[in-house]
Amino acid sequence: MEWTDDMTVRLARGTSARDLVVYLRAAHEEGTRRRDVLAVLTERFALPFDDARLAMDRVGGGVARAASGHPANEPDAVKDPLAWMSYRFELGLPVDDDAVGPSLQQRAFAEALLALARRGEPARGTDDVAVALEVAHLAVASQEPDRTRFHLLLEAATSISVAAEACIGRLGQRPFAPAGSQEWVDGVALAVAARQVTATFAAQPDPDLEERGLGLVGRIVTGLLGQCHAFVGLAMIESARCIHRNGDPERAANYVEAVLADFEVLLDWFEDDAPFDEHVIALEYRLAAVELMIEVRGNSTELDALRNRTKQVLDRSLKD
Repeated sequence: MEWTDDMTVRLARGTSARDLVVYLRAAHEEGTRRRDVLAVLTERFALPFDDARLAMDRVGGGVARAASGHPANEPDAVKDPLAWMSYRFELGLPVDDDAVGPSLQQRAFAEALLALARRGEPARGTDDVAVALEVAHLAVASQEPDRTRFHLLLEAATSISVAAEACIGRLGQRPFAPAGSQEWVDGVALAVAARQVTATFAAQPDPDLEERGLGLVGRIVTGLLGQCHAFVGLAMIESARCIHRNGDPERAANYVEAVLADFEVLLDWFEDDAPFDEHVIALEYRLAAVELMIEVRGNSTELDALRNRTKQVLDRSLKD
């Protein structure tokens, strides 16, 4: 990726550049694994992997500029805000928080939807992403009786679905959201929220609820974030494992088989070079998919070749 003079990045709703810089500085101090750092940057902050690498670079750049001791090396606060904040933190200077959460009106709308759900009325949903995320946050955090909480979670799932479909609709003829666009960061946030709702559904006695929740995650990922093999791979393997747990191993194998062909291009890309970051993650999901197929159908010459070729490419990442 070529970085321009504009070193800004778009972040998930409710997060801030200050939070991002604080996290990256702490992760560096604590020696957090690069993969774990990337997971936080691409999920909590909703950065595409290229922007995540840019953020890591700029925060480190701010530290280096502060160490020079020359005021002229202060980064531009507008064009390079992450480096500027990191620079100021390094010198012990204050940095204002720039987080923007849902408005009072959006919070009120979310509360109104949940009030209807408490009365047992059918879920309505909303195409406002900020409202949908607030509904999900409140529903997951609810400590109300099980039946009431169940209705709150249904409203949350419906709101996430309606908001996601509105985002997908805004893409028009584009197959996916451009990386770093508002639809991209909203897609990441909605997928994360859908997983949180699904995890709560998983505690319910009806196993179909978890599968439907993961189906919602898959719809969001493939409809908005489908160019990212790492995101698609995670959604694929989550659903397949759920289907397998629910007693339908052959359908689980069919599910991953339908996606494996789309990941073949990764092996071609890294025929000679070592994969990195999101490509390693995606290839690991591809390997998990092959292993699941072997578990269900038994080994075969074709599956063994798929497994070995994937392992060979992954091994190059360990030697790089």
